[in-house]
Amino acid sequence: MFTNNIRTITVFFAFVCALAGCRQTVDVHFDPSVADYTPVVREILENHPEGNITLRFGKGVYPFYPEKAPEEFLNVSNNDSGNKRVAFLLKNMKNVRIAGDETDFMFHGSMTPFAVKGSENVEISGISIDYDYPWTFEGTVLSNDPVNRSFVVKVFSDSKYRIVGDRLLFSGYDWEYPMGESIVFDPSTHRPWFDTAAYDHGYWSGEMGAREIEPGVVEFTRLSARDVPPVGSIWDDKGPTKLNRLYPAIAVLCSKNVTLENVHVYRSGGMSLIAEYSADVTLRNFSTAAHEGSMRMITSSADATHFVNCKGVITLEDCRFESMLDDATNVHGIYMLVDTLLSSNMLRASFGHFQQEGNHFAEEGDVLRFVDKTSLRPVAEVTLTSIDKSDRQRYVMTVDANLESILAEPKRYAVENTERVASAIIRNCSVEYNRARSLLISTPGDILIENCRFGSMMAGIRICGDANYWFESGNTRNVVIRGNKFTDLAIGGREPQAILQIDPIIPRDSRSNDFFYHDRIVFENNEVSTFDNQIIYALSVKSLEIKNNKFVDTGTYAPLFPMLSVIDVQYCGDVKIVGNDFSKWKKDATISIHNCVEVENDSDVEVVDSPNPVFFQS
Repeated sequence: MFTNNIRTITVFFAFVCALAGCRQTVDVHFDPSVADYTPVVREILENHPEGNITLRFGKGVYPFYPEKAPEEFLNVSNNDSGNKRVAFLLKNMKNVRIAGDETDFMFHGSMTPFAVKGSENVEISGISIDYDYPWTFEGTVLSNDPVNRSFVVKVFSDSKYRIVGDRLLFSGYDWEYPMGESIVFDPSTHRPWFDTAAYDHGYWSGEMGAREIEPGVVEFTRLSARDVPPVGSIWDDKGPTKLNRLYPAIAVLCSKNVTLENVHVYRSGGMSLIAEYSADVTLRNFSTAAHEGSMRMITSSADATHFVNCKGVITLEDCRFESMLDDATNVHGIYMLVDTLLSSNMLRASFGHFQQEGNHFAEEGDVLRFVDKTSLRPVAEVTLTSIDKSDRQRYVMTVDANLESILAEPKRYAVENTERVASAIIRNCSVEYNRARSLLISTPGDILIENCRFGSMMAGIRICGDANYWFESGNTRNVVIRGNKFTDLAIGGREPQAILQIDPIIPRDSRSNDFFYHDRIVFENNEVSTFDNQIIYALSVKSLEIKNNKFVDTGTYAPLFPMLSVIDVQYCGDVKIVGNDFSKWKKDATISIHNCVEVENDSDVEVVDSPNPVFFQS
């Protein structure tokens, strides 16, 4: 029997023994008179500090509040790190299972539902994660005034807000955000509005003015966008940077062998799942879809899933990624920037992006690689002998080599950890209704993406590598993308987005065909049905195979970038464009080949040398 200050709850025990010992099973039954299950869960976990426990929850909506939750500092890359109240804190545990029976967990206020930290063999299944208030402000546009740069919104009834002066502040149980980053959605498709960049109010230009016309109806002024949002569209705002990624739903940190199955995240104040410096993470039937029949356009305020400096195998199977305000997944490492040499074998390096600060990065014995941060060419590999992380922004590292002979101009270089290499299997998943891309893959492991459906706002699959902007490594070695369907992606407008976008950030003057950042990428037996002109953009790939794909011009929208070639390859090695079906594609299409070593092309599409003139660093 566990006691808390709300009431006494009876918890039933069973013991399941194996050769290695016993795992205790604790059944937590739903009782509608219990106002807060946070202290119940906390007491159970604190009584089993080493793990070896199964928590089983029955059907019901279990409430959780932050006041009695344990507090833990969480380093969460690409979110905002800090002290978090955590309902389920699994710290330094082994063999833990959280099992629901179509169980709903309702969280109130500023808290992270799950943090798995320094743990192994963890399973979470059969649950949903939701919050009492949405983490975004949403409403229907009733009218607009292009002359006065204003529009009127009917606020969704589940939003909580107030106006102070002419500032609108939206809120939840114990938090309040000003307006910040916004986007416009189409309620008829639940997707971002076509060419939604036209309605983008840049938060850097200042907050819009707000005036309440009547309860639930607000007029916004001082719009800085190119155009006013269309009548009938849904205006969505998630608040400003440094506030809108505070509370990811699930954080997996420095852990291994973590499985989530039949887990549904309806809302989160950051990413639905962030896994950092972990190994072997599996998601099956993981979903970020909205409640059936909901008018809400947004579930997660950031990515559905994100994997940083992980290794082993990342498996995503039968997952449904919808309605998030960023990518379905992003798998990458980190480039730290070399600041200075402190001695012949000691350097100081810093994080390039503030949301990477405090990342575990490396341990003694790991092999580090230095790259020229402009060309991304590797310079040398060394072994790490010690690392000082007392400053979260700058680490001091000692290595087994003479750095003075390697790094003549230290600030020219970035450094990555070659030990944190993840492979990925992404199979039978769907991505729809979200802002940004479907998948971002920047990891040297073996990658298989098959039998998936993609319909995101920007690129379908982006394979990058970048030591200057987001500082996300690294080069891929073997990527196979086969048997997938891509439908009307790249509707955002701001800049060209390809269905398959291979774009390591290498400035034009640093490109050549004697060095290839990515190794082998295969795009085969896929069906691409889309409206815009460019399907594949590829830069700096040693071996690129584009074969047996079907390309269909949907005509759904007018092309946003009609000057671009259907396939654009630059500074690649061996390129094969064979067996593809262009019979239902645009009749005036071209394929652009620029400074590639060897190209085999059996299509009837006209070949030109006309690289994308507006794409990023082109």
